[in-house]
Amino acid sequence: MSCDPNCGIGKCDCDRYLEIWNLVFMQYDQDEDGNRTPLPRPSIDTGMALNALPRFPMIQAVAKKAGVKYKENGEIDTALQVIADHSRSIAFLITDQILPSNEGRGYVLRRLIRRAFRFGRLLGLTDPFLH
Repeated sequence: MSCDPNCGIGKCDCDRYLEIWNLVFMQYDQDEDGNRTPLPRPSIDTGMALNALPRFPMIQAVAKKAGVKYKENGEIDTALQVIADHSRSIAFLITDQILPSNEGRGYVLRRLIRRAFRFGRLLGLTDPFLH
C-alpha cells in the first residue's frame, strides 16, 4: 500500500507508523450514565509510539553514569527524561545536517543542547560526559 509522505498516526491506514497504545484523556472522566467529572490533571496522554521505545535505555544509561536511580525522585526523573528526549532530538537534527546556529532549526538545536547540558549538570555530570 502506498503512503502519503505527510501521513501520520491516525491520518491514514498505511503501516508507516506503529503505535503501541494511545490512551488520551483530555478533560473529563465519563461514567456509564454519561456523567462527566473533571480530571485532576487534564490533557493526560499515555500514548506510546515506537519512536519512544529507545527512551528508557537512554534514561538508564544516564542514571547509571550519574549515580542516581530513576523513579525515586521527581526532580531527578525530570532531568533524566529531558536528557533522554533532548539527546534523541539532537541526534535526529544532526542526522538531518542541522548545525547549531543563532537562527531557525540551528537555534532550536543549540537550545536543546544547552538545556540537556543544564539538566546534566543538575545530576552532577561533567561537560566531557555530556559531549
